[in-house]
Amino acid sequence: MPSRIPLDPKLPKAFDATPNEERSKAELDQWWDRPYGLTRPDGRIEIRCLNGGAWDRSTHLGIADDYDAACVLAEAKQAEWVRFREQPRTCLDEGRVTVIRQPQRPDEGMLELASFATAEAATEYLRANFPEPSSSR
Repeated sequence: MPSRIPLDPKLPKAFDATPNEERSKAELDQWWDRPYGLTRPDGRIEIRCLNGGAWDRSTHLGIADDYDAACVLAEAKQAEWVRFREQPRTCLDEGRVTVIRQPQRPDEGMLELASFATAEAATEYLRANFPEPSSSR
């Protein structure tokens, strides 16, 4: 059974008009990676989550016909986003190819996993240590 999400929660003022980097630790602790639902005028539920999918507002995860379907959709879409966000990336840094993991929250730093002289070596490292996740589609 999926986790139950808050429905029509009282959100902080300007919740969907605040850059994530400007949010307090308390706000991030309360809302980061925690989907919630908003009841639409037609009775369906819009699922949103403050998760970094947008830099200044919560992310739209989808719309469900009822609360139970909203909980299922929220769990699936958020898990999909977290898997994507956790995947290592490469970046070119002063002539070296660095493998990094992006910050998982705005109040965290980037994590450097490894550094290589060539893109081929970085790709080999990624293939050996981080196999591509299988698609759930």
